[in-house]
Amino acid sequence: MAKRSTIIKNWPKYVLQWGVLVSLILVLSGLIPSIASSDPEAYCPMGGLQALATYLAQGSLPCSMTSLQVLMGLALVASVVLFSKLFCAYLCPLGTVQDIIKRLRIRFRIKSVKIANGSVVDKILRIIKYGVLFLIFYMTVEASELFCKNLDPYYAVATGFKGEITLWMSIVSICVLVIGSLAVDMFWCRYLCPLGAISNSLKFWGWIGALFAAYFVAQTVGANIPWAVLLGAFCITGYILEVFNARPKYQILHVLKNESACNNCGLCTKMCPYHIDLRAFHNGKINHVDCTLCGECVAACANRALNVGIKENKVSNIRKAVPAILAIALAAFGIWAGGKIELPTIDTRWNTENIAPENLQTTTFDGLRTLKCYGSAMTLKAKMEKVPGVHGVRVFVRKQSADILYNAGVTSPEKIREALYVPSKCKVQQLDPTAVKSLKVAVIRTEGMYEKGDLENLGRIFKETGRKIYWLESEFACPLIIRVYMDNAENLDQAWFEEIVEKEYDFVEMEENVSRISTSEYIRNGFKPYKVEIRSRVEKFGSWPQHYFETSDLRYDEAGPAMPFLSNYLSQQEGILGIYFNLNEDLVPTIKVRYVEPMTEEKLRDILSRDSWTISSQGEMKEIKAKIKL
Repeated sequence: MAKRSTIIKNWPKYVLQWGVLVSLILVLSGLIPSIASSDPEAYCPMGGLQALATYLAQGSLPCSMTSLQVLMGLALVASVVLFSKLFCAYLCPLGTVQDIIKRLRIRFRIKSVKIANGSVVDKILRIIKYGVLFLIFYMTVEASELFCKNLDPYYAVATGFKGEITLWMSIVSICVLVIGSLAVDMFWCRYLCPLGAISNSLKFWGWIGALFAAYFVAQTVGANIPWAVLLGAFCITGYILEVFNARPKYQILHVLKNESACNNCGLCTKMCPYHIDLRAFHNGKINHVDCTLCGECVAACANRALNVGIKENKVSNIRKAVPAILAIALAAFGIWAGGKIELPTIDTRWNTENIAPENLQTTTFDGLRTLKCYGSAMTLKAKMEKVPGVHGVRVFVRKQSADILYNAGVTSPEKIREALYVPSKCKVQQLDPTAVKSLKVAVIRTEGMYEKGDLENLGRIFKETGRKIYWLESEFACPLIIRVYMDNAENLDQAWFEEIVEKEYDFVEMEENVSRISTSEYIRNGFKPYKVEIRSRVEKFGSWPQHYFETSDLRYDEAGPAMPFLSNYLSQQEGILGIYFNLNEDLVPTIKVRYVEPMTEEKLRDILSRDSWTISSQGEMKEIKAKIKL
């Protein structure tokens, strides 16, 4: 266990480690509101590197990943190549936890297992993290989902075991972390951590760079080597270099040793978290692959024979803070750059081989509010694949925009806009048909509205004004046509509509002609009837005495989307032949159920008054909250 004086001497490490851990606890627990995302993976460089690999291999980012994670991953790469494994030493919560476990083990006098660096056991165990590295990268790229979440003990604990995890995997990884760290110092980092495998490999960046260069050249000349082969080669190369070389040569910052001041007491080796034998390094750089520049050896040396530097071992109290400062600077740069740069969630093109390059043009659509994640980006891609003349998309979820690649000889931005927009209707307020006999219909033109959600959002804005506006209806045109159904007493002019619409969209004009429509016509135009009959039962019980249960209510005006669920629920009940949804003579939405014995009206009332429904979904029965109730 580090002595108090050693902790004081190496205060930059402990201040940063504990600061990061406490900050994570406070933010993730909600005790401190987070300005940025409080996603446990938001600043994880491991997830960022997986996202980058997926983007390069598949042209898309994994689900839930952003440019911030990618930039944090690139910051880690820069840190390892230029300096050392600073993230591991100063920022990684798992490293801090292992340090705590080590202190507890020493306090309670639990004996540890000593595995010497370079021993046969050590070499065999080090291959595990490269196997884990291959597994999580392969699974992530193939499924476009962060597979590492299943194995990451930090993510499981941070989410309260409610994140995107496989429970048994998370429990196993946590147990391995705790038990392994009790038995062997830095067990997780040395033998299991895939980020440790990446970091150790990147210390030999010359060899790794040559490997990637060879793959790029092979792909350029048409070799078409699967990306998984490159991943496997990276893992094998990294393992071989780590085990059989162990001393990377090209690194700016090192722990430097002054042989003349060293008395070979071995305290530095004892205090090193990885137990690197510093006595094996003579008068120069401590360039072991495991070194993280944590500063424990420097703080432990009573003769000041060790220090952090580039070439000369000049004794300086400032130098011991340099790695921590660099770690903060690189992390801050990654966060800053991640906020400024956005990689496309999807970047793909199709069927462009036989199209003249001058015919391929790009149009940009901003304000696509439904773009919120990888899934919605894929939905947009699927829609664009069906549009003749469209050959690619670049989707930016954070900016909620998309670049559409199209053949100018086949289509145009206006046609793409038409394919993108789905004409829709939106209820703003409930209309009492007995109190209102007719409605006024105004037509306005807008820009910047592409989706059904935009019309619903505009309806919300109108509702907040308190005006008697009952219904909105859109029709595609350039600019977009929106019909506003409102009370006859409302005298809303162009200036009013412009003020309201411009809060979030672009107002173009209001047409001069204002028409009128009867309430009955308005209700019939906006109503969607629904009908389901269970054919097998109709054929079987068609000759039996049949009965109808009917219930009408103005509240059923919004029941249309619930009808598939209701029919699914009722079809599970014996004796139900059909379910119907329509308007009665008084223009009131009505639900009608057709049935035979043993079903009765009393049973139906009980069934329709329950708080939950049992429905069939994908061959399984599940319970959902009742969509409507009597």
